[in-house]
Amino acid sequence: MNRRFLLLCFFTISEASLQCFNVIPSNAISNSDPIAELFHVTAGECLNYCIQQSAQKGDGCVSVVFHRNFNTCQLYGHDGTLDDAQLVYLEEHELYIRSSWEGPCQDKEVPKRGYQQQPARYVAPSQQRITVSPHDYVPPNNNNQNTNNNFFVVPKSQPLSNVDLPKIDVNSIREGVRKSPQNFESAIIKEMDELESEDYFVQTTTAKTLRKPNSMTTFKNPTRGYKCPNKQDVLSYFIVYGARMFTKSVPQRLNGVDQSSCAMYCSQNINAIGNNIPCYSFNYEGANEICEMYNKQDELHWSWASLAIDQDYVFADKFCINTKKDCPAETNYPVHLYRQINRNIIRKIAGLNSKVACLAECIDNEDCKAVTYKSALCVLHNSSPSDDPRILSEGTEKTMVIENGCYVQLKTDEDLTTKVKVPEEQSSDSWQEWSLCQFGVKGRKMRVRTRECDECEDNLQMEEC
Repeated sequence: MNRRFLLLCFFTISEASLQCFNVIPSNAISNSDPIAELFHVTAGECLNYCIQQSAQKGDGCVSVVFHRNFNTCQLYGHDGTLDDAQLVYLEEHELYIRSSWEGPCQDKEVPKRGYQQQPARYVAPSQQRITVSPHDYVPPNNNNQNTNNNFFVVPKSQPLSNVDLPKIDVNSIREGVRKSPQNFESAIIKEMDELESEDYFVQTTTAKTLRKPNSMTTFKNPTRGYKCPNKQDVLSYFIVYGARMFTKSVPQRLNGVDQSSCAMYCSQNINAIGNNIPCYSFNYEGANEICEMYNKQDELHWSWASLAIDQDYVFADKFCINTKKDCPAETNYPVHLYRQINRNIIRKIAGLNSKVACLAECIDNEDCKAVTYKSALCVLHNSSPSDDPRILSEGTEKTMVIENGCYVQLKTDEDLTTKVKVPEEQSSDSWQEWSLCQFGVKGRKMRVRTRECDECEDNLQMEEC
């Protein structure tokens, strides 16, 4: 990133902060679900999304919580005082509360679902209709036959304020409700059903009813912890496909995220609203995009995980590993329980009392793609079940096969490097390639692309995947 782009980012954040937001350092919003979440972004990108994109997606944005350490943010439709929401002191966080809706701070369009908490200083885009909040009452204007009872028009220069509304006549409201036509009531019910269906995947309180498992097993991880104690250790994950943590404890739940985002939350030890939590392992159900994070109390003797065999799930267990070869953090190492490999052996190592130590030997061996571990015996193989599933054979309750996820990752990176051609010099206003679908906005997957252009008005684009 060149110096000019850094200055541009700083200028953008400063302008948005001074004109449109009040900043409260070391604060966050707790006990409330966000309307959107963005990952791997700057504070300026979050604030720009709040103003320029959120209303177009249907929800009015009032505040933003930015996590400085992790470059993530949550957007809210209120200022932290709605219902049971709370403002909490939280280091490495910044709370941006929107202070203006005029000029460059104005929504690009009226959010179709409105604001969770109607701002006192709200100024709507010129001559656009705004859906009346169920907490507000605007009596019908009998002098204007074209007025729709469900909408009113706010001039551009007139801020919306409850103090300007007439007093509410409860009796007239009740009479109006009794006299409402059937088609009007049906339209409301239909709209409510659509909104409920649309927001299904952002609900974080309803747990899926799990069937009773037909078979159980355990998985031991001798280096379990939610943080790696030594700098030379690398945070990684054992992955058991077709299994889930089986416990009566209630997990920290996230809905509408992919598996990589689930791992990111667990690695950073934060929940859906940004609160710090110790995450030791997680279940992931791909069909419904459900992420369940567990802490230490959900383990037996801190090192044994009780697993139910369930093909709908993936179980991931944190561990720390120290190797001579550099391997990316959060690398996945697939585990095949009760399996072994009887061929393609390149080395046998006796006396290793840890599957992590056995795996480290494999990572540091250039030819090793997988290991068979059983009762302190470590067997290195130059083939992997990912390349040829037929090499797996039945084992015992004490055997397992662990694939060298580091080898797969490095091999993929090398292949990509050889295939990528050096692009021609791009013009100053050309867009970068689209990112992966790694963003989450009300349960929907989003992707972004950026460009470096001083003269351009917009340097960030987002679209639904």
